[in-house]
Amino acid sequence: MKKFSVILLLLVVMLQLSSCSQMKAPAGGSVAGGRNGGVVVLDIGHFIGGDGACTPGAVNGKRLTECTWWYQYVYYTKKVIEDAGYTCIVTNRGNAPTTEPLASYARRAGVVQLNHPDKNGARYPSTYHPDRVAGGMVSADYAISRKADCVVFLHHNSSGGWTNGPSPSLIICNKYNGGRLGNALARTLEHTVLNRGLDNGGRGCSVTVRSKDADRSAGWMNACDDSGIPAAVIECAFLNNRKHADYLANDTNARRYAEAIGKGVVNYMRYFGNEKRHYRADENAADEGSFGYAAESRRLNVPGAKRLLH
Repeated sequence: MKKFSVILLLLVVMLQLSSCSQMKAPAGGSVAGGRNGGVVVLDIGHFIGGDGACTPGAVNGKRLTECTWWYQYVYYTKKVIEDAGYTCIVTNRGNAPTTEPLASYARRAGVVQLNHPDKNGARYPSTYHPDRVAGGMVSADYAISRKADCVVFLHHNSSGGWTNGPSPSLIICNKYNGGRLGNALARTLEHTVLNRGLDNGGRGCSVTVRSKDADRSAGWMNACDDSGIPAAVIECAFLNNRKHADYLANDTNARRYAEAIGKGVVNYMRYFGNEKRHYRADENAADEGSFGYAAESRRLNVPGAKRLLH
């Protein structure tokens, strides 16, 4: 009888522990990863020779550019994501850097070079969703080919000459799948770096949807949305903001900023990585943002362009 009571007591304790474990599990996903084993794609914006935003002048003796900065620091973003147990792939649409130290930075981060720099503003359709036309589409197509759980396009912003005031820091996300990813990134940046070293006059980071192809990165956003992939573009730091540029030019601060983005991705994956995704229902029907670049769509003879465009 005594032996039976001990066994019964052990069963009760085991059931209670199991119940507590289920209650503590994060809503919407597990720490081990979302769908497809937890694959995150980080894409370094622009390409060497077409570096994107840059500081109007030198900062600490050097001029910061969008693309080269991310080549140097994306390793720290990737490490945070991998340390949390996810697969992280870094891509760039351009060719591999051939000069040092950029070549070493690329090797350290394991950058997958897609060898498709969009020179002279060239635009082209997505392989998977040909009515989505934009420059840089090769990066979105790569994320789609890997069936990524999410993709983050790593950028900085700029708007002309030097400014000292607060800048409109923002995260751009796709319409149907990217809201939670965008918010996870924005809130993490606010809680770790924005106005906590990265001075922005108390102004936070907004999240905005971009779904019209003619509006720059919307082509990538829509292509990812069509495939059920949450996507976000980082435009939090402004290289023409003196305070932001000074912060990013400091190695310790730069690592902290890059790691904060990794933490934002991990927060999203842990709590929302297994959420049900929205997919485009009909590839043959016109959708908001379809053929935003009408001339390019016609010139490239994109399937259905003549039918859908008036």
